[in-house]
Amino acid sequence: MKGASSFPGKCWTWFRALLFALLLPALAQGLTEGQARLLDRLAEEALKADPAYLQALADLEAARASLGILGALSAEAGASLAGEYGQVAPSYRLALSLNLADLFRDRGPALRALEARAEAARREARVRVAEAFFRWLAAREAARAAADGVEAREAELKALQARARVGAAAPHEVLAAAERLSQARLALYRANLDLALALEDLARAVGLPLDALRGLLRPLEEEGGTPGAPRPPKGP
Repeated sequence: MKGASSFPGKCWTWFRALLFALLLPALAQGLTEGQARLLDRLAEEALKADPAYLQALADLEAARASLGILGALSAEAGASLAGEYGQVAPSYRLALSLNLADLFRDRGPALRALEARAEAARREARVRVAEAFFRWLAAREAARAAADGVEAREAELKALQARARVGAAAPHEVLAAAERLSQARLALYRANLDLALALEDLARAVGLPLDALRGLLRPLEEEGGTPGAPRPPKGP
C-alpha cells in the first residue's frame, strides 16, 4: 500500500521534470550570456557528484572494456600440494578459456541502452539544476521588487508627513501610508525568506556548500543580474 500511495507522487515528479525539460530551451533564451555560462558551470558541478550519472558512466565504461577478445577470455589459476612418503611437492595449474559465444555476441543494443541511461541521467541532473536556478532568479527578482516597494512606500510616507505638517494632508492619510509601508516591509521579509530557501535548494541541486555556491554566483551579482534589474551599489 505504501508503494501504491507514492506512485501518483512519482508520476507528478516525472511529469513536472518532463514539462520543464521541454520548456528549458525557451527559458534559456531569456538568459544573459553570464547567466548561461553560470548555468552550464553549475550543471557541470552537479554531474561531478550525481550518483545516478556516475553509476551509469561506470556501467558504460565496464561494458566497453568487456568488448573484444579480452572480454571473452577468462583465466583460472590455482595451486595444490601433492607428494608421497611424507614429502610434499607443490603443483601449479593455469587454465585459459575463450568463450566464443561472448566473443561473437552483438552487444550493440546493450551498449546503446547504457549510453541512453547515462545521457538520461545527465539530462535529468541538468534539468534539476536549471529548475532550481530559475527559481533562484525569480526569487531574487521578487526580492528586488519588494525592496523597491519599500523604498517607494517610505518616500510616500515622508511626503505625506511633510504635507501633514503644513495642513495639506489629513492624519488618516498618513496612517494609511504607514500601514502600506508596514505591508511592504512584510512583503520584503517574505521575499528575502523565499530567496534564502531558493538558494538552499540550488545548493542541494548542485551538490555544493552554500559558501562555495555563493562564490560561483558572485560574478553574476557583480554584473547586475537579470536584464532590467538594478545593479548593486558600488563601494566607495
